[in-house]
Amino acid sequence: MRTPIDDYLNQTGGVIASNARILDLPMGYTSSRDLDDQSTGGITKDIAFNRLDFDGGEIRSPFDDGHLDVGDDDIRVELVQDFDDEVLRSVFTYAINATLGIDPENPPEPVDWEEMMKGGLQTALEDIRIAFGVYRVSRASTHQIVRSRRAAFHQQSMRAHYYGERPGFRYPESVWSKDLARDAFAEAILACHRAYALACAAGVSYQDARYILPEGTVNYILCEYSLAEFINVYAYRACSMFQWEIVSVMRQMREALIEKHPWLDPYVKISCEKTHGAKDRKQTYQGDDPALAHTCTFQGWEEVEGQCDFPWARESNRTFRSERHAIKQVR
Repeated sequence: MRTPIDDYLNQTGGVIASNARILDLPMGYTSSRDLDDQSTGGITKDIAFNRLDFDGGEIRSPFDDGHLDVGDDDIRVELVQDFDDEVLRSVFTYAINATLGIDPENPPEPVDWEEMMKGGLQTALEDIRIAFGVYRVSRASTHQIVRSRRAAFHQQSMRAHYYGERPGFRYPESVWSKDLARDAFAEAILACHRAYALACAAGVSYQDARYILPEGTVNYILCEYSLAEFINVYAYRACSMFQWEIVSVMRQMREALIEKHPWLDPYVKISCEKTHGAKDRKQTYQGDDPALAHTCTFQGWEEVEGQCDFPWARESNRTFRSERHAIKQVR
């Protein structure tokens, strides 16, 4: 059976020889085994059925397109699991009545269901579930996204299917904007893709061949949160102290949620937006100057100026600055 890798090898002049081997390690590298030791066995033996010679690469990544995304270009977020506002109001009303000891079926008067969003016992927020589909996000970013403990994730597998000969890749702007670094990345990506394709063609399973694919390889992930958890995660992870890609993803999640439920706008905020008044001027402020409206909650080691666009983001207005580490911005 002819597979896609056959065409790839013909186009690139690749050859897989049965006796092909590395004659020596790169300078400065060592290995735990001798190069002539090609023994396999035990739990480390590659026996996974998901491999190119099993399925012919018919099931492959939708991003096997050779496309290079720069910065947060082409990342797409959609709300794929939603809730009904009327159901939410009913649940919140019932919960508030229960807390007050009021008969939920015969309340003397309607309660303010939105009180549940404002504070107090907010356990009913855990009953409302939402989920986001995130597309063309890098593996480097998804490794950070899945650190939320009270959430569920379903990510595109590198084990179950073929990622193809040219998996899409995400470039940081810092790399793309520097010619030497950009070109070196391009060479490394090409080498990784060739090594991956050759390993798969040689009969290595997808789960073992994936070791060679770069962290910048794009994929998709489903992120499921309770409404309570998303509000908490957003307050922390949407701050620019985190890596730019996850910040972009979190902020796009909020946009998708608020578009469907505009009444949530006052409640889904970054931690700094929940403060009142500037620390370096006075604790409360009733004027119109946005620079004095909030305190900066940026906790990174870097200087906040140049890292965040909020008008209250300044060193003197921060709630926390590390005494051991400080990284000044490159001007």
